[in-house]
Amino acid sequence: MGKIIKNGFHFMEYVNSGLIRKIDDIPELKNKLITLSELKMHIEMSKYALLLAEHILYISGIERSEVINECFTIITKWQDREAKLQDALQVAGMINSLARDEKNQIKAKALRAMGQVAATPHVRWHALTASEYAIVIINLMYPKNFEKVKEERELQIELMKNV
Repeated sequence: MGKIIKNGFHFMEYVNSGLIRKIDDIPELKNKLITLSELKMHIEMSKYALLLAEHILYISGIERSEVINECFTIITKWQDREAKLQDALQVAGMINSLARDEKNQIKAKALRAMGQVAATPHVRWHALTASEYAIVIINLMYPKNFEKVKEERELQIELMKNV
């Protein structure tokens, strides 16, 4: 099932324990993504997070605001060792504040995903939590459409393979 990361939980058990409620998903593809992620270094996970973030912005229709641009900037600077962990967490906090105020559920979940992307320098697993939010967005946009879920997971797997 994957690495134990916190209090004896595997990653997806941890995510499903309260961060993200039950979602319509394809467990085999989710597990494949997790398995691939376990082979990646922290910096590679942050690169995956940025690729995923671009995709999430596209499917959700969110414009790249100043704070979202800062998310991309701070992750790139962190990758180059030009930014501190605290800088990334500060941006994540700003994005999460926007998510709390957003009334549109798709945009709110997309902002939650961006917050996870911004927090990836803190803990690499935030990138996978962003992947979960992408599935939540697909669930909201295409209820009970497992073909769309499959397309999303396959895209995530390809992004992960390419970092």
